Amino acid sequence: MGRIARNTIVTLVAACGVAALAPAAPAAASPVPFGSATKIVLDRSGGFAGQKDSFVVDRTTVGGRPVLRTAGSWQFRWLRNSYQPQNPCCDRYSYRVTVSYRGGYRKTVRTVQGTKAPRILWDVINETERVGVRPFSPAP
Repeated sequence: MGRIARNTIVTLVAACGVAALAPAAPAAASPVPFGSATKIVLDRSGGFAGQKDSFVVDRTTVGGRPVLRTAGSWQFRWLRNSYQPQNPCCDRYSYRVTVSYRGGYRKTVRTVQGTKAPRILWDVINETERVGVRPFSPAP
């Protein structure tokens, strides 16, 4: 074996030994798991009076953690983008639910009151209306 090859092997073994003895990266440096919902914005419009309301739930919202967990579940993330009624008549509310996740991913689902949609979507809408904060006041 040549001198250059032997020196290369010795250098590689030494580098591996140093890497093995180096401390592990702190837990905060590990990637954040996907699916952690950080914010829900529910925009509701329509109805008989043509109202427009918004509701926001984030990690500081009192009572908001359960609905954030629901919106972070794989069942919610697998929802289609839209659930619309077969008959668009009547004075119903339209809903747009936008969920922000850690890592910058966002999901938006649209539906209309009375539409057949998965129960988890209605659970998120109802809980967001119940505990959400109304950040915008309607214009006079």
